Amino acid sequence: MMRNDRSRNLGCDRLDRVGTRSGRVARWMAVSVSLFVALSLIAAAGPAFSQVNKYQFGKRNLKKMAKLIALEQGGDRAGAKEMLESINLKRARPYGRARVMQLLGSFAAQEEDFETALVYLEGCVAENALPPIEQLRALYLVGQLQTMLERFDDAIVTLESWISQVEAPAPSSFYTLAVTYYQAERPEDAVAPAKKAVELSDEPRESWYRLLLSLYLERQEYPQALALLDDIILTFPKKAYWSQMAAIYSELDEMDKSLAVQQLSKSEGFITEDRDLTRVAQMFMVEGLPHRGAAIMKQGLQDGSIEPTKQAYQTYSDTLLQSREWALAVEPLTKAAELNDNGSLFVRLAQVNLQLGRWGDARSSLSQAFDKGDLSDEGQAQILMGIAAANDKKWVAATRAFSLAQEFDGTAEVAGKWKAYVEREKARLGD
Repeated sequence: MMRNDRSRNLGCDRLDRVGTRSGRVARWMAVSVSLFVALSLIAAAGPAFSQVNKYQFGKRNLKKMAKLIALEQGGDRAGAKEMLESINLKRARPYGRARVMQLLGSFAAQEEDFETALVYLEGCVAENALPPIEQLRALYLVGQLQTMLERFDDAIVTLESWISQVEAPAPSSFYTLAVTYYQAERPEDAVAPAKKAVELSDEPRESWYRLLLSLYLERQEYPQALALLDDIILTFPKKAYWSQMAAIYSELDEMDKSLAVQQLSKSEGFITEDRDLTRVAQMFMVEGLPHRGAAIMKQGLQDGSIEPTKQAYQTYSDTLLQSREWALAVEPLTKAAELNDNGSLFVRLAQVNLQLGRWGDARSSLSQAFDKGDLSDEGQAQILMGIAAANDKKWVAATRAFSLAQEFDGTAEVAGKWKAYVEREKARLGD
């Protein structure tokens, strides 16, 4: 159960995929802006580009780039693009080819032609002619675009190459690599970079934690998941993470710890919903602490945090009965019986009244049970009616009930013995 559900429980299903088209465009508009910084660099460089070095345009193309900048600044993007496309890449220097393909990739991205943008950017990187910092930036953008286009295997190669060339990769780059592995359905390879992203960051983002947690849970690495949840809860104290921690302990059959986590979560104000409170109360019963479960149910029913349903009243009465608080259990059990579709809970109420020696109340409960009907064992209910009547020395009623019980195969024999007992008691008492 947990293995299939844990990602969804934490909102980690296909973590951080590029989901909607609008999200993709928004990201790539940002990328396009960063690519177009190249124009600013060209404009700012001025005379520096006339120096003889490998990071410059030839004289002819330098003039075209100057016109390109003017067109772009004047808002004529179509004219700027046409100017770029007019440059003969075969005759251009490596730096010129790389820069032009970088800018053409920017135009394609702004037009949402991402396939073409990737072709240009890959060509730009292949030239290996930009200044080192810009070369690495272009390589990283190629990896992002490959990821966006769901070419995950290519993106992994690109991002691994980028990380190996950067002196101190940012934690976010390891997260990006981990997500790409995850999307490529290679979760076993995603663990290391996901862990590194969290470890290298002073303040890991919640999505980074969630990815690593999802990976641990998919691999059933519960000790690592619990240790990570300790950190997550300190920074992002949300109900979902408390619930996940309790579920893991439950999966490990460490019910005492699961219950302790839920109790702590309740004290922190994260368990407030009806079903959660009821579940905690039921777990207290399982762990042999029914009085604590009773306290939760009582408070919840009083303050309205638990809806007054048949199930709620039944759970409350169960906690009291297990605590041997017979008298206190009568009220919630009565309410549960009244809300129940059949008479079964009135039979249970009669048993409680018998335990308390309330013979008349027991008979009343059983009468209501018969009125509601649909009893799983009517013969046994008639036996209880007879016992209540006999203890109250209502001999006629007792004999009638035992006679009716004799009509059922399962209770015929014991009903006969009770009838004989009634006759002996009547004779002994002279009634």
